[in-house]
Amino acid sequence: MNIKKLADVKDRFADYEKIFNSGDYDKAADILSAILERIEECTDERKAGTMDDTFVKKSDMDGRPIYISLNHVMEYYVYACYFEPETDVLCTELPVGEYYRTYGSLCLKLSKFRRAEDAFKKAICWNPVDLDSYLGLAECYKNLNMLSRYLDVTKQAYRFCCSRATMARYYRNMGFYYVARYNTEAARVCYTYSNIYYKTDNADNELKYLEQALNDKTPEYSVKQMQEILDKNEVEPGPDSKTIGIIYRVGELMMNDKDYKLARDCFSIVYDITQETQLKTLLDELDKDLEDNNA
Repeated sequence: MNIKKLADVKDRFADYEKIFNSGDYDKAADILSAILERIEECTDERKAGTMDDTFVKKSDMDGRPIYISLNHVMEYYVYACYFEPETDVLCTELPVGEYYRTYGSLCLKLSKFRRAEDAFKKAICWNPVDLDSYLGLAECYKNLNMLSRYLDVTKQAYRFCCSRATMARYYRNMGFYYVARYNTEAARVCYTYSNIYYKTDNADNELKYLEQALNDKTPEYSVKQMQEILDKNEVEPGPDSKTIGIIYRVGELMMNDKDYKLARDCFSIVYDITQETQLKTLLDELDKDLEDNNA
């Protein structure tokens, strides 16, 4: 990126945030759209990914380095493991992916679903492992009643769900899909399973809706029964072990580098999803060390 031309971008983004916080969302969207146009004019970097209607792949090889817009350092390793780049991967100077994701979320809020779709796709190209952008894109397709694309994007998002809350979101997405496909058994299990990971009013309300629509109480499934139904309907019964393993390994690398704050970030994510006692002990030790260092 040409930093001289982009020197005012962060200031303009701060202006956007002020307008957004004032509640003038249409004006905020115009400001952010102009910022993104300016960025596009000033950059010719090779993005980390490319995307067709719903599927993401790494950029075609052309000899240039790849640029990725990270939210957290662990995404660098997740990207490397899943996309296996064959050239240098560099980080953008500006959080371009975040800017596009923010614009997409704002367009969703304004019911400008096609604009939101385009923004989330661009965010994913800048960061092909950014879960929030996948979930935002899925919401676009949900509102556009494009169920096949909604399912495709939700299934791609699954790989990057690494907390109890995001796993719950995955199952709620799948529950919505199966309601739309009139597969009420799968839908009920998805919403019930979602609440096991992270209880929400949304899942409760959907289960109540199904009870009223079917005039039938929600069955009390055992975990084994639910997992069998999930498997039958090609819904993953738990988080992707590869992703969790990558994040744990990044935590170890950060520990070796004595970057205890980043290590704690990684281990806390793994603990959230696994609830392993050893990790809780390690996190307590890291908290104490960080507290002592800040004293």
